[in-house]
Amino acid sequence: MSTARRPFATALRFVLASHARNRLALLLAVAFPLVWIFMTRTCGYHVALRFQVFPAGGYIEADNNRTMQINSAMNAVTVTAGFMAFMEAFKSGPMDRRLVLAGYRRRHLTAAKVTAALVIAAALALYAATLLHLSFGQRQYGALVLAFFTANAAFGGIGIMLGSLLKGELEGFFAIIMASIIDNGLQNPGMNPPADQPGLPFLPLHGPSQAAWAASFTGTWPGAYAARGLLWFALTATAALVVLRLRTRSYHRPHRHGAAAPVPAPLREAAARADAGPVERTTGG
Repeated sequence: MSTARRPFATALRFVLASHARNRLALLLAVAFPLVWIFMTRTCGYHVALRFQVFPAGGYIEADNNRTMQINSAMNAVTVTAGFMAFMEAFKSGPMDRRLVLAGYRRRHLTAAKVTAALVIAAALALYAATLLHLSFGQRQYGALVLAFFTANAAFGGIGIMLGSLLKGELEGFFAIIMASIIDNGLQNPGMNPPADQPGLPFLPLHGPSQAAWAASFTGTWPGAYAARGLLWFALTATAALVVLRLRTRSYHRPHRHGAAAPVPAPLREAAARADAGPVERTTGG
């Protein structure tokens, strides 16, 4: 592995290990979408809905029970993706600041969090789409996976941004829960059939939700609408990098190619004290 890639690989390994150690979050990631889809399938009423799906070029009709299943699954996985990204970014914040102080590149730390969020988004998307496909046949299974992936990526980016910005866990949890509930509620055709209200297309889940409806009930490829979630991901990940840069200072200095970077004086002194071992104090008798 090249020297330039080693810091990123190390940071990514630690971020993924941090996610893997959070067994409760992994359990909820498996159980929450499954229970939510099952409850919606069991309790949701069956009635034909007519609502607008932009990728399909107009209005379509679909069973309310099935649209509720899709909306509930998207709510479950986006909250999970946002929570996991937020908690990792929030808990690693103090260590990240110390690493930057020691000369670690900010872009490597942020890139590791972004990559881990994309891995989680892909895993949750595949899982949720598979559960829905088992519940009722999807017209375009691959497009549904893509729609869920971009929705998860959007909320993963929001989680990283909030984890870098907020100073308390409760604020982050509340912000992610309310953002997902409000956004999914406005996109739900059972609650809000017209999809052309001013401002609605600018919400994170508008494009992915439209792509999910098109994937489940039509044969039209909705890739352009699904990609809108990636735009939100790019914007929030960039904001997280900006926040990290503003909140940290670095002792890294440019150096000649092939030459070792100079070690800051405070770090040299700390290393010297550590090598010297404990200092014995004596008192005069």
